[in-house]
Amino acid sequence: MRNIFYTLACLIVLLASPLASRTALADAPAAANPPKENPAFKQLTDAGGRIEFLGNDLGVDGWIVLDKVGKYQAVLYTTPSGAIVQGTLFGQDGKALTPGQIAAFKARSNGSQSAVPGAEKGFGSKAEQLYALLEHAHWVRLGAANAPYLYLVLNPACPHCQDLWKKLQPAVKAGTLQVRIVPFGSDPVNVGPGNALLSVDNPAEAWQGYVEGTPGALGKDKEKPAGAEKFKDNTLLCKRWIQTKMPFVMYRKLADGTLNAIVGEPENVMLVQADLMKSN
Repeated sequence: MRNIFYTLACLIVLLASPLASRTALADAPAAANPPKENPAFKQLTDAGGRIEFLGNDLGVDGWIVLDKVGKYQAVLYTTPSGAIVQGTLFGQDGKALTPGQIAAFKARSNGSQSAVPGAEKGFGSKAEQLYALLEHAHWVRLGAANAPYLYLVLNPACPHCQDLWKKLQPAVKAGTLQVRIVPFGSDPVNVGPGNALLSVDNPAEAWQGYVEGTPGALGKDKEKPAGAEKFKDNTLLCKRWIQTKMPFVMYRKLADGTLNAIVGEPENVMLVQADLMKSN
């Protein structure tokens, strides 16, 4: 199968294209108060500076201002009305929230794969929103908890999805990769196994048995109401955001914190792992 390898910038461009009837980020809400629309932000960027999203807290968007070489200059906050405030954000308890936002930003720039705080609420770029939604979705972890990870969105019965898992499995077994499976689907052939996968106590073992064809590995007797609700939540999320062929992979690169996505089964999973882990 032809591999379609996107950076999230490409996916966002597709959203604006009239030719893209099925995109990976369909029906996503627009980012709140994008800096390019504010004259004060434009003055900073025109001078060679860079502005990065820190996250949303207490209803305001945080932005860190960096100079040409990436040195910290200031932190700004934009309100829902579009006003800009420079300085430190304090919570209702009097504690400063800005240092934590800056620390999280630095962590993402130096290997942390966590989502931007508040992005799941509809703030930040569409890429960051989707990544945060996946982080908050119902997924099962396959592999070491401390290994670099990627999100694998799939229909459980999809043969291409299962093939991709088999190709990723050696790295998972070696402890160098963690795969977070986000199962979803509306077809009964996917619903049953998906409900079971999000219900069982040992999803990694059950999933492996299912992929290998073990009878009853994800059978109806394994399904529980809580698991069915989780699967339903995933399906609603994916129907809104990921209208494309399966599988769908998304990850944050360790080198610089950028987000990448792959639509469909990649031809070479080694290249995917290298892109995830490579250093600058």
